[in-house]
Amino acid sequence: MDDEQDAADGERRIPDGRPSTGEAAGESASSAEAESAAEAGPADGLGPAPEAGPAYGSVRYTRRRVLILGAAFVAGVAAVIAGVKAFGGQAVDKVGGAIADQFGPFPVRSVDPVPDVPPEKWVVKVDGLVDTPLTLDRAAWSSLQRMNETADFHCVEGWGVDDVRWGGVAPSVLLEQAGVKPEAKYAIVHAYGGVYLSTLPLDLIKHDKTMLADSLNDGPLPPKHGGPLRLVVPVQLGYKNVKWVERIELSDQIRTGYWESNGYPEDAPVLGS
Repeated sequence: MDDEQDAADGERRIPDGRPSTGEAAGESASSAEAESAAEAGPADGLGPAPEAGPAYGSVRYTRRRVLILGAAFVAGVAAVIAGVKAFGGQAVDKVGGAIADQFGPFPVRSVDPVPDVPPEKWVVKVDGLVDTPLTLDRAAWSSLQRMNETADFHCVEGWGVDDVRWGGVAPSVLLEQAGVKPEAKYAIVHAYGGVYLSTLPLDLIKHDKTMLADSLNDGPLPPKHGGPLRLVVPVQLGYKNVKWVERIELSDQIRTGYWESNGYPEDAPVLGS
């Protein structure tokens, strides 16, 4: 469900990986209508804007995935319904539906509208229990060491997308610059606007597969998928993958996130990862 906190497009939405700052719950971002290819231009990402490549693997529903994710879904489905009713929102598309565009089929789930902030004005902050609080604008972000990885995306609804190609920066790079105080135990990842957030222990935010992604499928990360910046945690279900990340707050305690406050567990591991 990204981050995907997972935050969303247009009306209040259900996130990816449902229970998403996503997709929130795997994704925290989405639009009532799929954005066109023209809307996913170079300005959609914080980093360089490479040419878009071939689509990643398709959405798959498998018995194994359903068994792995089913328990979490059963536990959280009532919370999802309650959350949607509370916000007067609706699913961006039917459960399991996919929006097929040049980025391939990738269901979009969100609870918040897509931020109306130009990518060139997007900033990311690192604060809380750190030695040196950071504020990174686009120029500072573009100077950071980058990483790329291909990973499956798992939603708590029981679907997954194979071989998603992400590009961005490891959160550990930012944490190293800021200097994490010894008493810090958690990273609270905030989506734009401060509504959607999720907490990760330090070992997960520093995991070698975790990244702050600004590209998807070799092209700029589209707003509906969390652009210009989203958290990607391949070893956790979608709702821990916060979209539209604008702040990482280091803390000595857990801050309960949107879906977690509605019954989803703080730890949402993808079994076998």
